Amino acid sequence: MKHCLSALIMCLILLVGKAQQASAPEVKEFELYWKKVHAAIMKKDYTAVSRFIEFPLVVRKSISDTAVTTVDAKEFANFFSAYLDMPARDSFINKYGLLKNRRDLNDDDKSMISEESATMEDFEFQKVDGQWKMVYVYATQPE
Repeated sequence: MKHCLSALIMCLILLVGKAQQASAPEVKEFELYWKKVHAAIMKKDYTAVSRFIEFPLVVRKSISDTAVTTVDAKEFANFFSAYLDMPARDSFINKYGLLKNRRDLNDDDKSMISEESATMEDFEFQKVDGQWKMVYVYATQPE
């Protein structure tokens, strides 16, 4: 039994290590993309932010409800301004304050990046025609 458990743990370690190595170029590419998005968010330049989005943007507004809505390019500035003002978790006043501290990806963020998709905070991203785009936002209140 001990040998089986040890073998299973070793396999998992090898798989995790291999997955991290295989995703290094994707991680680097996404990191560069995220820094551009982050800079635009910090400036509250909604026109620039919208260039990094695949419209219509899908938005989930409630943790308890699975229903989603969409935001088109014309509505984006109003939606995103309200989103940044939403209360955030921990000691952050709002989502803007939370994102201000998220310029660099942490290890958890890096583990959520694959060749075609990534997750960062309340955002989901996908590659669309070879370009990273934000496709989904969880615009929900903290629990």
